[in-house]
Amino acid sequence: MIDNISIDNLHLGCQAKNKAAVLDMVGKIFMEKGYVDQDCIAFLNERERQVSTFLGNGITLPHLPKSATSIIVKKGIEIFQFPDGIRWDRSTVMFITIGVIAKEQEHIDVLKQVASIFSDEIIANALSLISNKEDFFRIINRG
Repeated sequence: MIDNISIDNLHLGCQAKNKAAVLDMVGKIFMEKGYVDQDCIAFLNERERQVSTFLGNGITLPHLPKSATSIIVKKGIEIFQFPDGIRWDRSTVMFITIGVIAKEQEHIDVLKQVASIFSDEIIANALSLISNKEDFFRIINRG
């Protein structure tokens, strides 16, 4: 699924005060792009309360809980970069948020793809600072 993203799915140089503002931003984009048929911000927050979506290397993967899959209209992925970082949990700072709208198996597939790209700390750090969408896109599609 991550291999189906385009430059239009990249949001570089984002700013937010906190995790709640990030989830609000992600939820609004999900609605604007027609991935869901109703506001999903409360669901994103619910999922985050269940267990943190922080993956490591400054990466988070916000997604809907199982209870909200009925609002999904189409699958989608949006990548948000926060070069200044956002405190995600007590001891973690996020630089890249990968918002995912997908059913359960598709979500697991995205996790595998994200892990293969962002498990390299050097690549994750570089992506947190790149200001050019084409360069960012080229790195995440490195094969």
